[in-house]
Amino acid sequence: MQDGVLNFSLGVVVGGLLISACWGFFWLSISAVGVTRRTCHWRIVLNSLAVLVSPLLLAWLFIWLRGAAPVTTGAFTIGLTVMPFVLVGLGLRRAPDGQRAGARMLDGVWQLRDEILGKHRGCGGCDHEHGGCG
Repeated sequence: MQDGVLNFSLGVVVGGLLISACWGFFWLSISAVGVTRRTCHWRIVLNSLAVLVSPLLLAWLFIWLRGAAPVTTGAFTIGLTVMPFVLVGLGLRRAPDGQRAGARMLDGVWQLRDEILGKHRGCGGCDHEHGGCG
């Protein structure tokens, strides 16, 4: 019984850390493009790299601390799915203005992505090197 609870809890923690690492990989890819376009600073790339590497190291540490016990049990696998379901549930709830919270968050993510990649708003999304803009 204790083994199942421990494996489930480990799965929940590792699942959350892996989602965080995916988030870091997403921003690392966007910031790397931003640096090559010279629309953002290297600090953003380093921050994204830290958000990618630290959760992976923590997940590895937790699995290593678990020891020789196998972590590929059913309880661990079910635990891995908890955090994605929590995120979906939080994204589906309604914000005070009636819009879904996940849709509002995605709008903010796309806006920040466009800012890092240097897309203009006034001219329909062209990059900053386009001769016909402002």
